[in-house]
Amino acid sequence: MMHGAELLNIAAPVAAKIDWAQTATVVISGIVIVMLVLVVLIFIFKGFGAIMSKTGKSSKAKNKSAKAPAAPAKKPAASPAKAPAPAAPAASGIDPAVVAAISAAVSAYEGGAPFTVRAIRVKKPAGRNPWAAAAAAENARPF
Repeated sequence: MMHGAELLNIAAPVAAKIDWAQTATVVISGIVIVMLVLVVLIFIFKGFGAIMSKTGKSSKAKNKSAKAPAAPAKKPAASPAKAPAPAAPAASGIDPAVVAAISAAVSAYEGGAPFTVRAIRVKKPAGRNPWAAAAAAENARPF
């Protein structure tokens, strides 16, 4: 069995053959190349970001000009606007504030078109699908 001193004597000729100047040159050139590539990538991504933001702004401007309404049509003032018929009372157990919130959300989604809420049903959450149930059973099974 070799002792520590003998191992050092064997490794000493190998360490003496290492050219430290060449090793430092390789390490430094590697670091410089990596940093230059990172800087190039930063410029590429910033360029793509600038291009995408310009195209996004131009498409938003086109959408705004396309969505801008023409002159609104004048309505005849002879007939007063009729109020919508009062809604039927909601099913018992549902707070009227919840009904109002749901009605407002539907109205906003539909673009303000008049409508009547006829029923609000609470949807039961769906059960776990068979594959998920099998996976849960498999993972929860004792070893």
